[in-house]
Amino acid sequence: MFNVYTGAKFVSLVPDWRGISTSMFIDTPPGRARSNKPGARVAFWEGMSGKRLFQGGLVALLWKSGNDVAVHLGVIASSVRDLTDHVRADGDRLKLRIVFFDTKLELRVLQDLRNPQNSRDGIRLLVESPVMFEAIRPFLEALKVEPELLPFSRYLVHHPPGFLGTCKVEPPKYARLPNFSFQLASLFPEEAEVEDLTLSITDPHSITHAREELRRSRLDPSQADAVVDALTREVALVQG
Repeated sequence: MFNVYTGAKFVSLVPDWRGISTSMFIDTPPGRARSNKPGARVAFWEGMSGKRLFQGGLVALLWKSGNDVAVHLGVIASSVRDLTDHVRADGDRLKLRIVFFDTKLELRVLQDLRNPQNSRDGIRLLVESPVMFEAIRPFLEALKVEPELLPFSRYLVHHPPGFLGTCKVEPPKYARLPNFSFQLASLFPEEAEVEDLTLSITDPHSITHAREELRRSRLDPSQADAVVDALTREVALVQG
């Protein structure tokens, strides 16, 4: 889910502990955020703390000028206190400080501030993804590097249509060790008095026996099949 804010307008460039932040106005969304009562507006944004326009949140500025559309990612640098201090006096606009990742945008903002007439041209939208940027930074950084080893590449890498229907899913590597077996007796209630139920992934009869016996355990048939499938395959998709 995304929150979209209209009327993005630059105010200034401000030195920030993260670097240079862009101070800008956006239109206040309709509803309680535009209440005629300053206290109600403040209460709304205090209640939205951590959910909308929170410090460190990931945002994207969509800037359409003529036929060109640019997308600039950044994080919100202003705090909830900064936001509520402004909405106490202004019910129509919100004021934010955003640190954009693309430093080239700063030059474009300066040019826009020098020529206010340009602000009337094009479309600017601020799109908010309600996630903390630092929480997803490791994932995004990893995507920038071509992996030397891709886990489960045999199954996850794109293949021609129908490949996965004929591809044999191997057992987990640890389960292929000599004399390795799973002990499943703990899946039965005490009154069943089952003290031993081993599952060896290299023995088809052991797999069939375990599947049949687990259907008499505290698991229902679909759960029993899911457990056996998850233990005998290195990749399994289980619903539930």
